Amino acid sequence: MTVIAPIRYYQGRVAYPSRQQLDQAKANLDLDFGDGDRPTEDVDCTHLQRITVRGPSAQIRQLDEQARQKFFDYIGYKRGFRVLTHDTATDSNHGEAVIRHEIVYVVESRPTKGYVKLTLKSEVPPEEASGADSSEWFDGLFSGMGEVFKRR
Repeated sequence: MTVIAPIRYYQGRVAYPSRQQLDQAKANLDLDFGDGDRPTEDVDCTHLQRITVRGPSAQIRQLDEQARQKFFDYIGYKRGFRVLTHDTATDSNHGEAVIRHEIVYVVESRPTKGYVKLTLKSEVPPEEASGADSSEWFDGLFSGMGEVFKRR
């Protein structure tokens, strides 16, 4: 799964990624938007390979690209591969970095009902936990709605 944009929760309501964020995701990410411009949800995946790349921090991106290129040169390129980056660690004392990927092949996918399933990262506003008034989070969210109702 891929994070397009963080989901923000407002008193039980969810603010989904904007059209601009989805367009940017379609342009920059290798996602399958085959059904009416909706992302797909991966229903069944087969694990293929775990790739761990270690090396100097200055060269880690190049080493990472070479490792993934070597894998795909060996296995071939197919629609349906997903590269999931599990963690990235940097040891600033020694100048070393580690990147771990898991490569899976999507056996079955279907269009999502909403974009929530594709955006795994969620952010709950920190003030809500400390007892702040949750109505503050609605400020500006529906700012243009009053004008719409006045026109009718």
